[in-house]
Amino acid sequence: MINVASTAAFQPLPYMAVYGATKAFVLSYSEALWAETRDSGVDVLALCPGATQTSFFDVVGTDAASVGKRQTPQQVVATGLRALARRRPSAISGRANALLAKLPRLFPRAVSVKVAGRSLRPATAR
Repeated sequence: MINVASTAAFQPLPYMAVYGATKAFVLSYSEALWAETRDSGVDVLALCPGATQTSFFDVVGTDAASVGKRQTPQQVVATGLRALARRRPSAISGRANALLAKLPRLFPRAVSVKVAGRSLRPATAR
């Protein structure tokens, strides 16, 4: 089972609070299921891609959440299948995405949320 979380799961996202919180839930839920099912023959993975070349940004109507170069869906799927074969609980697709997802751990949470808020704040609210 592959559940699609996101690099958004790793820090609070002002102006995208529900999206970020939902992805954090998917990550935590999937990792817990991974632990519960390890010896059952069911493999569970939380796949955490960053910006991906899909219609997501057309639907939300902004590129504000697009950080870095977008991966292709094929790259994200390949990451997921490799991690699932290795029986990992989660995988972040792309080296730059992995670095960006882990970076907030190095700073106080207040700093991380302020930085995220500045980058995601709608232009009309500035």
